Amino acid sequence: MAEVRSESTAGAMRLREVAAGDLDAIWHINERAVPAVNSLSRERLKRLAREAEYFRVAECSSQIAGFLLCLAPEADYDSPNFRWLNERYDDFLYIDRVAVDSGFQGRGIARALYFDAAAAVAERFLKIACEVNLRPRNDASLGFHERLGFRPVGTRDHGYVEVQYMVRALPF
Repeated sequence: MAEVRSESTAGAMRLREVAAGDLDAIWHINERAVPAVNSLSRERLKRLAREAEYFRVAECSSQIAGFLLCLAPEADYDSPNFRWLNERYDDFLYIDRVAVDSGFQGRGIARALYFDAAAAVAERFLKIACEVNLRPRNDASLGFHERLGFRPVGTRDHGYVEVQYMVRALPF
């Protein structure tokens, strides 16, 4: 896929495929975003990277500012949220995790990554799906997904966390 560049008042942003050397920075961004995303080991991140259908970073000023990791339904992944969606939908891209470093939030990075992912897979998938925390509540993510046209399709209480599953038709 071609590299995507965007200019704004916040500076230049570049979206690109993840390289092996990016994984440490991605892991740090992920861990700083907990509990909005689940914590994971570096080894688990490497495994997810191998399974990913879409895995790109956003760079601002040559620094990784955020990332989006998505999986296809046939991915070898043991997440109960992924399984819940897989039992109900056939043709979807699963957003496993998205995170933007706190110093770069509010610049449209997650939105740019979502639109890029949607464009990249629109010919293959009919839907894009995710889950968002209801407990602990993630109002920023709920609002973000609602503004992008995601609709709730179910909830699940895992005990330590409760999630709302959300789906949106492709293309955006």
